[in-house]
Amino acid sequence: MKKAAYLFWTIGLAHVFFQYTHQEVWISFTKPLLMPLLAIFYCQKNSKKIFLVALLFSWVGDLLLMGEGYLFFLSGILSFWVAQLLYLYFINKEIELPLNKFFSSKKGLVSLLLFGGYFLGTISLLGSKLGTLTIPVSGYAFTLATIGAVAMLLWMTKKNTKTFALLAGVVLFILSDSMIAFNTFYFKENIFGFWVMATYIPAQFLICNYFINQSAKQHEI
Repeated sequence: MKKAAYLFWTIGLAHVFFQYTHQEVWISFTKPLLMPLLAIFYCQKNSKKIFLVALLFSWVGDLLLMGEGYLFFLSGILSFWVAQLLYLYFINKEIELPLNKFFSSKKGLVSLLLFGGYFLGTISLLGSKLGTLTIPVSGYAFTLATIGAVAMLLWMTKKNTKTFALLAGVVLFILSDSMIAFNTFYFKENIFGFWVMATYIPAQFLICNYFINQSAKQHEI
């Protein structure tokens, strides 16, 4: 298992370096390797294979966003949207009480205000620039905000290093996707550069590692 993790991080760090130094040929080689390596890391723990579906859609999203043009971008967004909905489903299952009880509590209110503020702030800044993509981008941003709120609720109710790491992974994912959105619609140039992948890579690892640990825990039980 450690070998797969080390290989994932080696390729991931190399990819970020190639982005920083603008080595496009190497970027196109390393990016498609990331999710397959993470899938190998996940499978070596004999974990529940349904999580691999989320990694598959993330991988397809990675490939599509390497293309240029409206169709590639929209298809990539839709693929990542499916992955995010799956992450939301998996994280929601970790909360052992109905969400309506959490969201009506003080902890739930804090979570909703924080990530609801993210959603409203993002859409207020990007709204006039989205054009025909207003609905899909808004829906995707709402999904991200919901995942963030649920991950924060999970950490608030089960405070430990594992749930904190999951929350950190979700927040990094939100940052990564937000930078893509602002690069594409607000600045219309690659302002954030390598930081998109520098946050995306640890985000995917932290989320994946959480569910590896949870699956291993269930097997022990």
